[in-house]
Amino acid sequence: MERYYAWQLLGPHDIAALGAYVEEDLVGFCFGGLFRGAMSGFLRRNRIFLISQVLTRPALWKRALFRKRLLEGIRILRKHSVRRVKPVTAAGLASPSKSFGILSIAVDPKYQGWGVGRLLMDRCDAIARRDGFRGMHLTVNSGNEQAIRFYETLGWMRSLEGGEWKGKFEKLLSP
Repeated sequence: MERYYAWQLLGPHDIAALGAYVEEDLVGFCFGGLFRGAMSGFLRRNRIFLISQVLTRPALWKRALFRKRLLEGIRILRKHSVRRVKPVTAAGLASPSKSFGILSIAVDPKYQGWGVGRLLMDRCDAIARRDGFRGMHLTVNSGNEQAIRFYETLGWMRSLEGGEWKGKFEKLLSP
């Protein structure tokens, strides 16, 4: 996970990396913004490391979840095999057709219910509006009822794919 989050912070992204503190203790964080190649770039950049991890752990092949994720990774790499340069507007981050993505948000369990998550999400909302985004998006594990309730109380709407909800949320931002 360390390599993945390092890529999110250092990759070719326009991000807001936020932290919430109580005194000196980090009690929550959120990564949001415009992610370019969030997964495909990570897979390309770390392919030798990832292959070595798989080769040194043959038992992984027995796991259905591993095989599913491996196929997903291959699909992502094929889809993004041609590097595309996407323009960034003079304002910095936004393009009217782009959505501000929430990649990750977490709050220390000891501080859940204190408003830390709401504070982080409100700040991301303000940054997205400031930078001209018209919407926001995120994905949550569809079994994470606590997070789902949290996002719904903040005005996020479930986004259906083929009539089915697969954990994707969207939020429209009014100008």
